[in-house]
Amino acid sequence: MNEQRPGTQPRRQQGTAAAAAGIGVSRLSGLARTALVTNVLGIGVVGDAFAAAMRIPNFLQNLLGEGALSAAFVPAYSALSERDERAAGRLAGAIATFLVAVTATATLISVFAARPLVRLIAWGFVGERFELTVTLVRITVCGTALAVMSAWCLGVLNSHRRFFLAYVAPVMWNTAQIAVLIGVLVWGVAGADRATALAWGVTAGAAAQVLVQLRGVVRADPQIKLNCSWREPQAAGVIKRFGPAVAGRGVLQVSAFLDLALASLLSVGAAAAMAAAQTLYLLPLSLLGTSVAAVELTQLSRLDDRGIIADRTSQRLCATAFGVSGVVAVYLAAGRPLADAVFNLAGLRSAIADDDIMLIALVLGAYSLGLVPLVASRLCQNVLFAAGDTRTAAGIAAVRLVVSLVGGATLMLPLDRLLVIDGALTGFADINLLSWESAWSLLDPAIRSDPALPARLGAVGLALGAAAGAWVELGLLRRALLGRRPPSAPTGADMPTRTDWAGGRLFGGALARHLAPAGAACCTGLALAYVLTPLPAVLRAALAAAVMAGVHVGCGLTLRLPVARALVSQLSRTASGQRQRLRSSSRAGTADDAGVVPDESLGDDEGCPLQ
Repeated sequence: MNEQRPGTQPRRQQGTAAAAAGIGVSRLSGLARTALVTNVLGIGVVGDAFAAAMRIPNFLQNLLGEGALSAAFVPAYSALSERDERAAGRLAGAIATFLVAVTATATLISVFAARPLVRLIAWGFVGERFELTVTLVRITVCGTALAVMSAWCLGVLNSHRRFFLAYVAPVMWNTAQIAVLIGVLVWGVAGADRATALAWGVTAGAAAQVLVQLRGVVRADPQIKLNCSWREPQAAGVIKRFGPAVAGRGVLQVSAFLDLALASLLSVGAAAAMAAAQTLYLLPLSLLGTSVAAVELTQLSRLDDRGIIADRTSQRLCATAFGVSGVVAVYLAAGRPLADAVFNLAGLRSAIADDDIMLIALVLGAYSLGLVPLVASRLCQNVLFAAGDTRTAAGIAAVRLVVSLVGGATLMLPLDRLLVIDGALTGFADINLLSWESAWSLLDPAIRSDPALPARLGAVGLALGAAAGAWVELGLLRRALLGRRPPSAPTGADMPTRTDWAGGRLFGGALARHLAPAGAACCTGLALAYVLTPLPAVLRAALAAAVMAGVHVGCGLTLRLPVARALVSQLSRTASGQRQRLRSSSRAGTADDAGVVPDESLGDDEGCPLQ
């Protein structure tokens, strides 16, 4: 059994806090970027084209970097850096050159084959939407290789517990795009030219992000030397595991591509509305899921006691379920004023119509139903990855893909016949679920491509399908973890069995108790949404979120949930420390005004921290 060294737990808590802080700053800057993108490009032809064009670079980044790299590279590099820093540096250099070679090839193919690629991922795009998407793809994909190298930098920095720098670097990417968007508004650039300028900003931002991270990588591991020794045992092992990890990520990325392809068959604005909703939807996933999962993966890779692994994972599952479910409640009850406040820039530039805001809010609510299982799945996958098993997660991801697509395709066609007019839904009387022509056939292309027609709800069906797939994925991961060790796990890999989990259950039977406070908060929020209707969207969203947060935490305390107690305790300590610092500063200022040097021993006697 691994013994806990003194100071280990505080360092882990600091690591999670640093990762959360970095992700928080970068996601908030990303939210500002997306709000400007949506507001400047709009929910229409230009917005749809940009959303579609970003899919290919995002696909390559997520496929070759981030999740796949974390699953295959981080556990091996973290463990090796503890034993042999020189060998770890050589491994990191080999993986870097491998990624550059693969990504450069994929980028060149994407540039020259942009037209068939767009036809492949956006089946329903025609005319101006199609041509603009092709142009944007050829520009944005140039930054893909840089984006993948950013994921490699993130893996190295995480392994050395440099979490803040690893996750705050995307601020550079977001800042570059924000600067371009402000520039096009100041200079009066209009139409498709706005999207073209923004595409160049995407590539420039990727370069700036990598440069910031590389400096930290060199400091974290000066032993890294670029090499092409891909057949050495360590590098070959990572590359071998990289294949199944890429396949797992590939399933999810194929799912995103197919979502876009299906959205392209819906009415104008569906792709842009989904992209806008996904920004808010992914915010808690990153803040509460990725930050914890990133730290846990490096820690689980160093543990060899199955009981400790099971206990740590169960605690994190319950804690994150409590936090994420509170956000879900806000999205469901206050999604509309929140979307209005964000994408209409707090009323400073009301360029998005009310009905389009309603569409974004409904898509956000549908997506949010899958947030809890998505975050929980990240933590469950860590247990498999730490044991060297990347195949099981890949197979489960394939099942999730099928469920999401079947569910989304089934729901999107009848929902695309529902219109949003003056904030109300209409069209129910025209739908006969037993008639193919009435409910299950595609609308006429002229109707789908007409930007003057009201917003339609087909995108909500795709979001509901994604949520259903997320719950299926969690159920299958749970079964895999509670069963025997997967036969594909390497010899010597330690993965908990059913007897290692509390009561033989993944959450220890506590999931319902951790989700109940969110139900109470949601009911409160729905009542507030009606009462606060006359207020501006910003005030409605802020007041509703504040009251719902209080109800959520209060119910958690009533149920005696450890995570709620820990949260209140941390807030209390922070507030107390701030009061003490202010008191100490006030005393020091009084002494200075009197021309007397402050007596530091007084601060100790009063229990105030010395400044």
